[in-house]
Amino acid sequence: MKPVTQNRALSTRRDRNYLDAFLESYWFAPPVALWRSIEAKALSEIDFPGPMLDFGCGDGMFTEAIFGKQPGVYGCDIAVAELPSARSSGVYTEGVEFADGHALPYETGAFGSVYSNSVVEHIPDPENVLPELARVLRPGGKLVLTVPSDQFRSLLSGVRKAPNAEAAKAYSDMIDKRFAHHHYHSPAEWAALFEKVGVTLSLARYYISPAAMTLWDDMNAEFGIGQRTLLSTLMAPRLRWLGVGPSMTRSRLAARLPDMRARYADPYGEQGGGLLVVGTRNG
Repeated sequence: MKPVTQNRALSTRRDRNYLDAFLESYWFAPPVALWRSIEAKALSEIDFPGPMLDFGCGDGMFTEAIFGKQPGVYGCDIAVAELPSARSSGVYTEGVEFADGHALPYETGAFGSVYSNSVVEHIPDPENVLPELARVLRPGGKLVLTVPSDQFRSLLSGVRKAPNAEAAKAYSDMIDKRFAHHHYHSPAEWAALFEKVGVTLSLARYYISPAAMTLWDDMNAEFGIGQRTLLSTLMAPRLRWLGVGPSMTRSRLAARLPDMRARYADPYGEQGGGLLVVGTRNG
């Protein structure tokens, strides 16, 4: 078990233009920038008691965008290839651990918050991981997740344009496979899953509006996200030195940018492809 210190609350960059920030970071994948920027905007409006664990931290770029570099931030991930980048990022001031969500290397009640961005949907058995996330939270601590919502598949542009139910299912199945999504829970289902591990759901908010979902899905096809196309190859970060990818992005993005800004400005509603769920650890 690892000792945990720093009980101060963490501050978020609530006034930041995340769309511009992520378009710079994800110049090679504008639809990813759109989705991530709306997620970051939603998360930045939450209060995070410290210390905080970033479960499934990846390389740390997303968390740095929201929190910067401040004391009291821990990271963990099962993806070994991401750990060196996370450790060298300077974001995780209290350390980065290799950790499977079924057994976390932290003391019971160690954290004021546990947050996980776009991770849990990739875990086939979240009901066996949530007990660990709850265990490492202190009473009154916050569990904060962003996940694709129960409306994700029905809001896909390819589903809504499909000529029949069979074609719609084939399209959504393809997207599930491409992005390795295992499940889509409703707010009520998340409340039940949380309750089983001693966490009370306090907030469930949809983000990525239907219009944003259409734009995101159409742009994924246009930019070859998750596919091997000539365009996606030329836009690979490793080939940035050629100068072709950035110029192609700028030319294609010009027509999309006003719509992206509109979707970023109005991300919430009764429908949405993403879901922010926040729970409080029971005493």
